[in-house]
Amino acid sequence: MITERHPFYFLLPLFQKEDIVFSLSKYVYIPDSLFDEREYFSISGQDFSETRINLEIASLRSDQELALHSNVRIRGKTFHIPMIDFSTEESVGSSVFDRMSRYLPKSLMLNMGVYASGRSFHAYSTTLLSPKEWLNFMGRLLLVNPCREPEIVDTRWIGHRLIGGFGSLRWSNNSRQYLSLPSRITFP
Repeated sequence: MITERHPFYFLLPLFQKEDIVFSLSKYVYIPDSLFDEREYFSISGQDFSETRINLEIASLRSDQELALHSNVRIRGKTFHIPMIDFSTEESVGSSVFDRMSRYLPKSLMLNMGVYASGRSFHAYSTTLLSPKEWLNFMGRLLLVNPCREPEIVDTRWIGHRLIGGFGSLRWSNNSRQYLSLPSRITFP
């Protein structure tokens, strides 16, 4: 069951947009592979609810997880929800945000929510991007990682997402491969 700290609630204003359709999948994580096994489906904004997400999570096989994808359709046009999969297990603090603010647009940073995801952290922004802006954003995420220092953003995730053509972050904790549901964190 999701709670008010789940990414669903941060993204709720997007679900209420007129004529919006969201992409999701039920997937099986396969370590060190090119592709994950995914069952794709869509939910319109008017049908996107806590009840629907809980039903989708309840319907997962024991080896599956639920993921929200970045690509959304609004009146036939594609946009992307900016998503980040951090590689750090330590809390995402001010030094990470300072580094990110050097490379990411201010509008994205001002509309961002960060989530503890079990072994790392995820982030979402409610500032929708065009497909071209999304590719630029993904390139900028690579530049957030400092030279010859530990990664901030998971570069393998970026590679998978560029190949897939959309961002994707886990919304469940079903397969026992992870430590928890994503849960929003706040900063002092």
